[in-house]
Amino acid sequence: MRSISRSFSMLIVTLFTALTSSQLNAQGYSAQSFADNNQVENKGFVATHPMDALTPDEVEQSVSLLTKAGHVDNGTLYPTLTLLEAAKADILKWKPGQPFTRKAFVVTRRNNKTYEAVIDLTGNKIVSHKLIKGAEPAILQKEWDLARDLTFADPRWKAAMKKRGITSDKGIICTPFSAGFFSKDPNAGRRLLKVPCYDTRDNLHPALPREIEGVLAVVDTNAGKVVDVIDTGEIVPMPKAPKGFGKDPELEPPLYPIIQSASEGSNIKIKGAVEVEWRNWSFHVRADRRAGAIMSLIKFKDNGKKRLIAYQMNISEMFVPYMDPDPTWQMRTYLDAGEFGLGYLISSLKPGVDCPESAFFVDLLFPGDTGKVYKAPSAMCVFERSVGDPAWRHWDVSKKTVTGVPEIELVVRIATTVGNYDYISDYIFQARGNIMVRIGASGFVATKSAKAKNVDSPTAEKETRYGELVAPYTVAPYHDHYINYRIDLDVDGTKNNFVRDFFERTPAPKSSWRKGIWTLKTLVQKTESPITACSPSTDGEVWRVENRNKKTPILKNHPSYELMPWHTVKSLLPPNDHAQSRAQFSASSLWMTKYKPNELWAAGDYPNLAKIDTGLPNYAGDRESIDNEDIVLWYTTGFHHIPRPEDFQIMPTMWFGFTLRPVHFFDTNKSSLQNPLFLK
Repeated sequence: MRSISRSFSMLIVTLFTALTSSQLNAQGYSAQSFADNNQVENKGFVATHPMDALTPDEVEQSVSLLTKAGHVDNGTLYPTLTLLEAAKADILKWKPGQPFTRKAFVVTRRNNKTYEAVIDLTGNKIVSHKLIKGAEPAILQKEWDLARDLTFADPRWKAAMKKRGITSDKGIICTPFSAGFFSKDPNAGRRLLKVPCYDTRDNLHPALPREIEGVLAVVDTNAGKVVDVIDTGEIVPMPKAPKGFGKDPELEPPLYPIIQSASEGSNIKIKGAVEVEWRNWSFHVRADRRAGAIMSLIKFKDNGKKRLIAYQMNISEMFVPYMDPDPTWQMRTYLDAGEFGLGYLISSLKPGVDCPESAFFVDLLFPGDTGKVYKAPSAMCVFERSVGDPAWRHWDVSKKTVTGVPEIELVVRIATTVGNYDYISDYIFQARGNIMVRIGASGFVATKSAKAKNVDSPTAEKETRYGELVAPYTVAPYHDHYINYRIDLDVDGTKNNFVRDFFERTPAPKSSWRKGIWTLKTLVQKTESPITACSPSTDGEVWRVENRNKKTPILKNHPSYELMPWHTVKSLLPPNDHAQSRAQFSASSLWMTKYKPNELWAAGDYPNLAKIDTGLPNYAGDRESIDNEDIVLWYTTGFHHIPRPEDFQIMPTMWFGFTLRPVHFFDTNKSSLQNPLFLK
């Protein structure tokens, strides 16, 4: 079950002001809310940093200015109401305590048309307001509810249910999802949602209803009607859950508690909304309706000086296409960030499960679809942990001692539930200067009912052509997870180069006893482009962002940071596939572009119902110079998902991501400066 209604997910949200119950409340940030819908009453929040998200007062100010100008009315919805960041140069020059200007970027939906507005909050005026033709913003709660209700009321849908022995709505749920774009779709060009329905009456798991196969409603939310009901005629009986699956599984005895605690206090300092300091690290973080979390101004204090490493990092897009060509499955080619919003479906975090009990749990405030501000409780956590590994160690055979230090990390975490999947998003900081960025997929794999009980059943071969039998009468279709990160590295400044170090097989000198060795060949990327293999004679490569204008104090190296992939993945879909046309960024694992403040999203500003990817192919298409320029990396991680029985009933978390690692950035191992432990 993919596109579960917002009512089954976390409170609808967009941007945020953050606070913790322990530290931030003491600084005047308290989030009172109405008990019935979490609407925030508080006023008077003040942004203390130019990268802070819009405050409730600023949200109200934006809506008020648009209302007075006649640009919005009571029926207007707000797919986007977010901070429009100040110029990068101004942000980098800003010092705490100095004044700064504030602007808002607003996307509105009024009378089935899309508008963009820029609000000067400091000057209390509208800078611009314009109609954006052909732009379809992300799906809104009102449309979600409408599509569900229209489906239940449609006589064609009721007739299709009756053919499948379903004569009552009791126990049936319908959950609309994005429609994508397909030229053969007779309803292409409308603002569509497609609506599968599920039977909850006899589940394989209490939280996993079975999809009713062969039926799909198509709803035009602009017109407010069901424009089609697809009925393939396929009737798959809804079997009872066999023994071994269902609501009362045999559970193993509980483990003894394994608890991490900071008995002498935390090393984390949090101020404002939200600035974090930990050991030598400092950064700003805010949540965003589309990206989830945006990390900014990441710096490392080296010999008393804060050195800039990254201006900004965040998820740019998430592409999840399914491989089942069935008429009711073929359109399931989701662009989760742009169509739904990774912050829009953010979920609360549970102490002891999602984060350690000792973590700082951060409430988030967000403007919702109607321009009102809401609270998402405990939607982010910040914690430090000992991973149980040595950061470094050495055994002295003569002294019979081990010298070393434990690996302690700082973690910033959110989780978002997009239908059946839960995505846990982490930014992890280590004393050595590493930044690990990872995302974990959990929740439920999407399934369809089948006639095959096991792989020996007569129908099994046909029914598992595009998926795997993960349980009796249950097939999970093959699919992909492509997560693109926008990574604006500024290594010791904004003027950088992208450097590729290639491993090259080389014959050893004739004087050597060796026959062959390898050496490094370095190539500097000069123009914007997707990154492809340089030469068939090379065997792998290292990707670095390097500042060739500066040198380290002792070794005189040019400082750089390496992007070290964990899981490099590229789309297997052909370029002419409609889904691939909308997500062309996934054809290459890495793209390079010159920094531009309006180039933010790998699949473009409005990927919902779009025909093509207007993001990275356009950003890199003009092949501008990136030689000693402000450059941005766009890296795609993920995996081709072949579901297993072990992914069922609920999927164990699958982690994937990448590491940003200093190379020549320091003149020594920074984690070696800790006081070591000498153990006999």
